[in-house]
Amino acid sequence: MTVAEAEVRAAAARERMNHTVSRLQARLEPQALAAQAREAGLSAAKSSLDCAKSNPATVAGGVAALGLLLNRRRIARLFKRKR
Repeated sequence: MTVAEAEVRAAAARERMNHTVSRLQARLEPQALAAQAREAGLSAAKSSLDCAKSNPATVAGGVAALGLLLNRRRIARLFKRKR
């Protein structure tokens, strides 16, 4: 390999690296990251809603269990009063 060929290869490698760095900088901009996070959140919410629509009994059971868990002290007081 001659010096001229090595210089051409080095210039091509530098150009590829500069292109890669530019792409990474564009992806790491705060606005781009915020847009990606917003898109991921919307996608997760839509998926959760679709799952809840297809399994309403499971969702109702989960909500009931959560309600009982959050109100366990009140419920315990109600039973203690009756005795």
